[in-house]
Amino acid sequence: MALTKRATAWLATLSRETPMPTAEVERLILTAGSTPHAAWLDFHDKYAGYIEEVGPGDIAIWGLARSASASPPSRWFKPDSVSLVPPEYGFPEAIRCADVHPVHGYELGADGAFRGIGGPADSFEMKIERHGVMKEFYDRGKVTQTLLTRKSDEPQHQKLLSDMAHALVPEASDKAAKFYLEPKRLLRFNPFIKQLVLLELDVP
Repeated sequence: MALTKRATAWLATLSRETPMPTAEVERLILTAGSTPHAAWLDFHDKYAGYIEEVGPGDIAIWGLARSASASPPSRWFKPDSVSLVPPEYGFPEAIRCADVHPVHGYELGADGAFRGIGGPADSFEMKIERHGVMKEFYDRGKVTQTLLTRKSDEPQHQKLLSDMAHALVPEASDKAAKFYLEPKRLLRFNPFIKQLVLLELDVP
């Protein structure tokens, strides 16, 4: 799916290196004994080379593989190769991000589902959309956050969900996480862990 303007605006804040050609990545996947799934190649073709800051001094370099001549050199995964994850726990085969600390769980399933910061999400585009929603809201002014863990069943929180249902952001929402955006409020709801995170503009 095409990215929204807010997602494109967030993506534009990232720097990007020259990526390894997709055809070369396809060859590496075949050499590793796997199938170059369409979702994998599409992801690499669109997003390889983008550099995301995932923490202080900590980056994720998007894509599925990097060249040994890339600069900065790969830190976590061997260059000129792919890192595959076999099917397990009911999840399909996955492939790891070109270079990122394994603790961040940056993996893309054969079905296109993404695990990692901004996920789990049905697609990598959805991860980008979620960052776009957050950027747009924080750009509006000073924000305060309230974390309501395992309290979504309480009547007042069910009312909050009901009141903000009209503001659902479909492109950023799936079964694992739902985002609701109003002019002065942003609500993130994680149904599986019954967690609500409410962000509000700190205005007089």
